[in-house]
Amino acid sequence: MKAPARSTPLPSTCWPPCGVLGPEPGMKGRCAPSSRGERGSPGVPGKAGPTGPKGTKGDRGEKGAGGEKGEPGQLHSCATGPRTCKELLTRGHYLSGWHTIYLPDCRPLTVLCDMDVDGGGWTVFQRRSDGSVDFYRDWTAYKQGFGSQLGEFWLGNDNIHALTAQGSSELRVDLMDFEGNHRFAKYQSFKMAGEAEKYKLVLGAFVEGSAGDSLTPHKDHFFSTKDQDNDQSSSNCAVQYQGAWWYNSCHSSNLNGRYLGGPHTSYANGVNWRSWRGYNYSYKASTMKVRLT
Repeated sequence: MKAPARSTPLPSTCWPPCGVLGPEPGMKGRCAPSSRGERGSPGVPGKAGPTGPKGTKGDRGEKGAGGEKGEPGQLHSCATGPRTCKELLTRGHYLSGWHTIYLPDCRPLTVLCDMDVDGGGWTVFQRRSDGSVDFYRDWTAYKQGFGSQLGEFWLGNDNIHALTAQGSSELRVDLMDFEGNHRFAKYQSFKMAGEAEKYKLVLGAFVEGSAGDSLTPHKDHFFSTKDQDNDQSSSNCAVQYQGAWWYNSCHSSNLNGRYLGGPHTSYANGVNWRSWRGYNYSYKASTMKVRLT
């Protein structure tokens, strides 16, 4: 019988074949390098590892360059600021209260504006309400002004002069007694001269008012205080009636007199306005205010 033909072995790159023991004990055949196959697809990402410890703070960097200069702010000034409470009203400030205005010499001045009474726009320069402030003061005190924004005050003769030097201003006086009755007096014009003229009262005609006219008799008279007697009397009216006013010989009104709380037995030394309740009644409240016309 014919022996089967020997099959031809496939060529191998290894001899002995890979993994077959070689001629020496413990030696396997060494494979010749073959070409690299195609790269497989990326695997699914693993879970994130734990957060590492916080690093130490680095050194502060150098200061950066400065920015460009901004536009000028819109600040009130002597040129653009309001001159009176009436001007504030025309600019849309409708609430009564303390506001800053600018006098003709460019000085800012904080004043109480009454935006409610008689059309509003009034600048208040005198207020009495509870007797908390002593009005029996000297010339310097009245020149500079005194009192509290929360209560009673006198704005100061220099300030009143500056306010009324801007043009023609009308005057309104408001009074209230201890029964809650309100009366007023209104004058066509009001101006206070400067200190060189002893703060003389320059007053226009009485226009109207339920309180009657108790200021016209003081027209063209100088201001007097306990330490500067400028009245027409042989005595010092300011001392005699314990106030400070445009006394003649002596007065028909004394709104800077003693706060005596209604009826009083002493004569004419209270917060008096003769044409309403006479010389023996001191009012609970008074205000004097001007408005540029």
